[in-house]
Amino acid sequence: MSGKGFYIALALCLVAIGAAAYIAATGPFGSMVAPSGADSGTASGNTSSMSWDNDSSAQQANTTVSGVEASSSAAASSAASSQTASSQAPVSNAAPTLYVMPVSGTVITAYSGDKPVYDKTMDDYRIHDGIDIAANAGTPVKACADGVVSDIVNDDMYGETVTIKHGGGIVSVYSGLTPAVTVKKGQTVESGDVIGAVGQTAKCEIALTPHLHFAMLKDNAYVNPLVTMGKN
Repeated sequence: MSGKGFYIALALCLVAIGAAAYIAATGPFGSMVAPSGADSGTASGNTSSMSWDNDSSAQQANTTVSGVEASSSAAASSAASSQTASSQAPVSNAAPTLYVMPVSGTVITAYSGDKPVYDKTMDDYRIHDGIDIAANAGTPVKACADGVVSDIVNDDMYGETVTIKHGGGIVSVYSGLTPAVTVKKGQTVESGDVIGAVGQTAKCEIALTPHLHFAMLKDNAYVNPLVTMGKN
């Protein structure tokens, strides 16, 4: 028995050593390995998930960033355009540099400035604030320069009248037209555009031959149209 006891004790020791080894493999150290494996698996899974999330996030980010970039680009472009426009665009208040006569014909009544002249129709002396250009009734009347139609009225004295506002405080006035004007208030016109036709609607000048009463103002004061346009 003493001999067998030794072997039994040895066997138990071997079992204990084996059990300890097993526990070591599957116990605390095994737990450390398992989470590592789990982490690896989770990391792998998360990598896949993160990859999807990243793709999704990237798509969302790209959409957002693209929108921001587009907005930024638009803003930058707009700012650049504004700077370019402000640096290259002509001054809005610049006076016209190109003038044309509204009709071709003889000036039958000159601009009188502050000097009264005899008015055949009214049979009195009065200031003539423009020029009268003789032309056949129905002759097309043209805008003398680029501008915007600021008013169209049927004046009690001067008949059908079109007013065009130009840059530099210049305003041109066309009176005695036929009622059938070819422009509208607020319309932009260019030098030489037809705005109407010579008529005989100016009651204060009806005794004269058919003509266009053409006046110009500079800063709300009447000026000589021929001098202003450089046609004198």
